[in-house]
Amino acid sequence: MRLIRRRIILFLGLAALTGCGGASRFVVPEPPPADCRPVPAPESREINLAGDNVDKLFILPIQRFFDISRHVRSLSGNPRQALNTDAFDEVFNSSWFTNRNARQRLSLNEIARGPDTGTGPDTSGFWTVVRAKAQGVTPGFSIQDSRGGIYLLKFDPPGYPELATGAEVVSTKLFHAAGYNVPENYLVYFHPNILRLGEEVKFTDQYGKNRFMNEEDLAKILSRIEKSPDGRIRAVASKYLPGKPLGSFKYAGVRKDDPNDLIRHEHRRELRGLKVMAAWLNHFDTKAGNSLDMYVPEGYVRHYLIDFGSTLGSQGDEPMPGEVGHEGAADPDKVFKTIGSLGIYKRHWERERNIQFPSIGFFESQDFQPQKYRYILPNPAFMNATGRDHYWGAKLVMSFTEEQIRAAVAQGQYSDPRAAEYLVRTLVERRDIVGRYCFSRVPPLDEFHLQNSASGDPALCFTDLAVQTGLENLPGTTYECELRQNGRIVSNVQLPGEHACIPLPREEEISEQGEKEAALEMKIRVRRGLQGNWSNWMSIYIAGEASGQYRLLGVRR
Repeated sequence: MRLIRRRIILFLGLAALTGCGGASRFVVPEPPPADCRPVPAPESREINLAGDNVDKLFILPIQRFFDISRHVRSLSGNPRQALNTDAFDEVFNSSWFTNRNARQRLSLNEIARGPDTGTGPDTSGFWTVVRAKAQGVTPGFSIQDSRGGIYLLKFDPPGYPELATGAEVVSTKLFHAAGYNVPENYLVYFHPNILRLGEEVKFTDQYGKNRFMNEEDLAKILSRIEKSPDGRIRAVASKYLPGKPLGSFKYAGVRKDDPNDLIRHEHRRELRGLKVMAAWLNHFDTKAGNSLDMYVPEGYVRHYLIDFGSTLGSQGDEPMPGEVGHEGAADPDKVFKTIGSLGIYKRHWERERNIQFPSIGFFESQDFQPQKYRYILPNPAFMNATGRDHYWGAKLVMSFTEEQIRAAVAQGQYSDPRAAEYLVRTLVERRDIVGRYCFSRVPPLDEFHLQNSASGDPALCFTDLAVQTGLENLPGTTYECELRQNGRIVSNVQLPGEHACIPLPREEEISEQGEKEAALEMKIRVRRGLQGNWSNWMSIYIAGEASGQYRLLGVRR
């Protein structure tokens, strides 16, 4: 106990020193090494999913419980932040993520196209079945079309046409527009008579036995797939990714045989921020098994999110159960409450579900609380997410306009326009719930830039994302701005919401500072309504150049 106590005191002391030091100083962080450099091909690997589940459900919580430094950081309000952000708390383009819609708004055509580079498999010729499985509720197989392209075909569960295929395509478009790497997923309609069985096709039958497939096996699989009245089948054709498959990536640690993989995955901003994006789209199954590393032809490892058939209102083989998002695979407190009350205790989601549209499944906004959203398994990156990570993830979600969401939903090709409209409306409602929560925890002031006023005086300008996205109104919004020079308060003003530009002193009025040291620190906080509470402060750091010009150094939230 004495040793533990000494460690706690030591950590608290270090935390206090960290909190006091550099209050008005800002050091521009060095960018992380580029991770798209050519490297030798790593070995393919398969993650033991059963073992990974045990690790996430039992080992990870125990490790976090005994992580003293994490507890001290939490108590001191100084959690470990993401390690791959720039001076403005954004991420660099990488093998994991490419800044898209939140950086530069995509056109509706770009949203609709997503990652697609073609039109999907050629339906004018035969498709050769090259791989198949009969296990599970919904079967699947891979085909090669007449052009040589190879695609994995995925189908809707019996009795729910358009459910899983629609969710797969819509979520693919949105994750891609946000910036993540995803496969090309095409909706296709085909008649079974274009299928031809290839030679020595490896096959896992319904009993788990591996053998070669025969015509009878193919006929049995097709008999389990729902067909339209004209005999056609609707499916998602997921194009095989370019390069060599290396297996799944983990949400913690690094891949040791990839020299480019230097930042622990649980401390990557794009994986931490994925927590918010996944909650929005009801992507509860964000485990390692739904990811894939590819050694691409350019000679490096690219990291993909895959398998979106269990998103929105679809669980893949049926409509989404009511507990999804409210309980994980093992929530002891809920189990104890149920047992202790002899089954009388009922969760709020256990009321009868209202599935208006079988093609959408169970997807609603009424009970959606992003801060309480539970994933099927604990995710190390999500568990390490801080308010800054949540804010960044919310910026991805809030970057989507209703028109863009509508363009993505249109790619689901729902036969009932009322179903498509319901999905659009629910996504918009969940989007705004995400924004209201996350933007109320971190001042949603962004896109800082310097400009001169009409009189030629310098000013620091910004965008209030809560106002820009319609969550808040300009009337009643107030910004308090406190300018400091070397820790000394130079001015303090309150500006109404209509003024998103803060006057700065002329350059000759400030002393020159070193190359990486801020001459000025502008602290800003925001209040909504006369009776509202002030937000936390955020700081913007500005340097005076030898030329007499200002230069933005970065932000600290």
